[in-house]
Amino acid sequence: MGDHASEMRQERIWFWGLAAAAIIARIFAFNSYSAHAPDEIIQYLEQAHRIVFGYGVVPWEFREFIRSWLIPLMLVPPMQLGEWLDPGGQLYLVLPRAMVAALNFAPVAAAWVIGRRISLQHAIVGMAVVGIWVESVAFSVQTLSESLGVAAFLTAAALLHSKARQPAVVAAGALLALTVLFRFQFGPAAALFGAMMAGRDWRIWQGLILGGLPVVIAGGLIDISMGLTPYEWIANNYRLNIAEGKMRAIAGDPQPLRYLLYLIESWQWALPVIPLLLLAGWRRHKALLAAALVNLILHQMIGHKEYRYIWLSVQSFLLLAAFGSVDLLRLVFRRNPAGTAATATLVAGWAAVSLLLSLSPVHRDAFRTDNDPARMAASAIRQPTTCGLAVPRRRYWQFGYSLLHQDKPLFLLGDEGTVTRSNPGAVTQGFNAMLIYGSDRPPPAPWFRQTCSGQDLPLERTCLYVRLGGCRVDESNRHYLIQQAMLGADM
Repeated sequence: MGDHASEMRQERIWFWGLAAAAIIARIFAFNSYSAHAPDEIIQYLEQAHRIVFGYGVVPWEFREFIRSWLIPLMLVPPMQLGEWLDPGGQLYLVLPRAMVAALNFAPVAAAWVIGRRISLQHAIVGMAVVGIWVESVAFSVQTLSESLGVAAFLTAAALLHSKARQPAVVAAGALLALTVLFRFQFGPAAALFGAMMAGRDWRIWQGLILGGLPVVIAGGLIDISMGLTPYEWIANNYRLNIAEGKMRAIAGDPQPLRYLLYLIESWQWALPVIPLLLLAGWRRHKALLAAALVNLILHQMIGHKEYRYIWLSVQSFLLLAAFGSVDLLRLVFRRNPAGTAATATLVAGWAAVSLLLSLSPVHRDAFRTDNDPARMAASAIRQPTTCGLAVPRRRYWQFGYSLLHQDKPLFLLGDEGTVTRSNPGAVTQGFNAMLIYGSDRPPPAPWFRQTCSGQDLPLERTCLYVRLGGCRVDESNRHYLIQQAMLGADM
């Protein structure tokens, strides 16, 4: 009895200790202004901002209806609550992003549940990897459909097994359907996973259908409420991006090795080790491996490639590699391989690798940046003397109204052509504050530099230039306003 109580106490210590470490890592990584991809600002936060505050830009994805309104609508309640609690402050932005980060914590607990069905040691190491691995932390604090999709998928995987009770199976079916709503490209992976877990068990099939059907209906009702035909956005997405090749035109020629290069950039010197651990652990959850491979193959066939697209695959591979590291430890060290010291050493090894990778420029710059340009632009446009602001065109998504939070004229200026940030000409009458990259030539008088950020990166170090006087928006500069500029460039 005493041994059992001791084991339970040790299990609780490990679980809550790892949960605390994962939460601390995410608090450190959380940044309400950061963005791993334009989607989280322009397609999600910006659209929620339009609903709550009545102004914002409409990107081509929502003009052509190739995105579900699910995520923007999810962000509306916390964004509205933030404004009520802190009128004119930053809670309107912090709360929705914090809500998403909280939802994205689900895979940490899911990893424990999945591993616990094997052993306590598999649960501990699996939870540690999902909880503190650099990419797991980085993606979990971003407002991305991929992160939310993985959170729903792995939670379903935690609930779904051959002996699961029917309510758990129904919940897993709902979560698998939600995975597809968050990112429909995850559909084949989610479907294969559900089919492999159900097999010939009609009870599980019935539960998955009972759980998934209401979510599918709810997704259609969301589309109808926003003036769309149910799931019209999926058909439009395929037609424009695949059939008509819009994404290929944006991204250029397909790069067959792009995902391999992403893994080399991200895992660096750890790359040779993780596949070996995956080979050792894949048998622990064959359905999870199959879903990860199908998702990877599907996205490999699509010309436009971004690392976040295969996050479901990468997170699944990392979890199975964590299980594989436990199996290898038991194979190599036969003397008490499941003891506390061995487990702690394995967790410490994964943590050390993650920490070292997090210090590399790839993870420091690509996954978590302070986004000084957006912060400086928000500070500038909120000044009472600012009647209009011009920002760099190339990274337009850094300056959505969801970040600036002021209904004032916002202009996009490039760094080439007759009208540039360094030479705005007559367009300058539309604004009296302008953001310039550190690599740009300064604009002529009457502009004068007011302040600069401390970033050393040429595309992150920014300087604010201002001029005296007011602003006038007219036909000479109207087409440089952010919405008109995006329309003209089909952005």
